Amino acid sequence: MQNLVKKIAKDFPELQILKGERFKFSPPNQLFYEDDDDDNPELLLLHELGHYLTREIDYSTDIELLEIEAKAWGEARKLCNKYRIEYDEDFAEDCLDSYRNYLHYASLCKNCQLAGYQDDHGNYHCALCGATWKNKKIPH
Repeated sequence: MQNLVKKIAKDFPELQILKGERFKFSPPNQLFYEDDDDDNPELLLLHELGHYLTREIDYSTDIELLEIEAKAWGEARKLCNKYRIEYDEDFAEDCLDSYRNYLHYASLCKNCQLAGYQDDHGNYHCALCGATWKNKKIPH
């Protein structure tokens, strides 16, 4: 892991790469990583670097968040070639599944459990009972 951190620091001198409690990109130029027994820590770091490279962090709807995450994983896939790290498709899809699962549960009406739809302002609406709700933004 430390070798990858050094390579990224050399390739992206504007980035601050710091140990933290979790893997995270913090705009404008900080990457945080864990250095413990996480599965695929190098891939997770490349995913966070993918967030830095795509520069997409703002979202209004939950589906936009999923798109941002998918783009960062796409960047991670490219970076794996550069840094000679094996891209684990199953791992990346499992990570994306956590967002997909969140989208599903966030869309469920609190009254009748029907999946609602989300408008451009982040509000969910139930077509069956007319309920409206908003979920908290989740950090990515």
